[in-house]
Amino acid sequence: MNRIWSSRSLLALICVLLPAASLAGGGVTTEDGVYTKAQAKSGKSLYESHCAMCHDNKYFRPVLKRWHGQNLSVFYDVMSMSMPESNPGGLMDAEYLDILAYIFSRSRYPDADEPLTLEKVAAITIEDP
Repeated sequence: MNRIWSSRSLLALICVLLPAASLAGGGVTTEDGVYTKAQAKSGKSLYESHCAMCHDNKYFRPVLKRWHGQNLSVFYDVMSMSMPESNPGGLMDAEYLDILAYIFSRSRYPDADEPLTLEKVAAITIEDP
């Protein structure tokens, strides 16, 4: 089994196994705007360098639908620990956050005035794009 298939399988398995129940409390969601345009712009070049060879721009919209109601920190942890395939966990936190901002921009989530930070990730719930 090649490494690309195993990482994709891991991500797919996690998407399927995580319950889709909404988190209680009505806090911040991805629909509230959680990243800046500058982060998405930076994330685009990082995505093209580290992600596009395996994931086209349309890949994440259906993936994020499966993560509806989940805490963004879980998605971030999966992404940052298993990607990029050639160097899992090899990017800096700020780079993963910028890539996530680009993914959100491509998935049509609104942007915000304040940047997405590692400290904010745990307080955000993923909404259906």
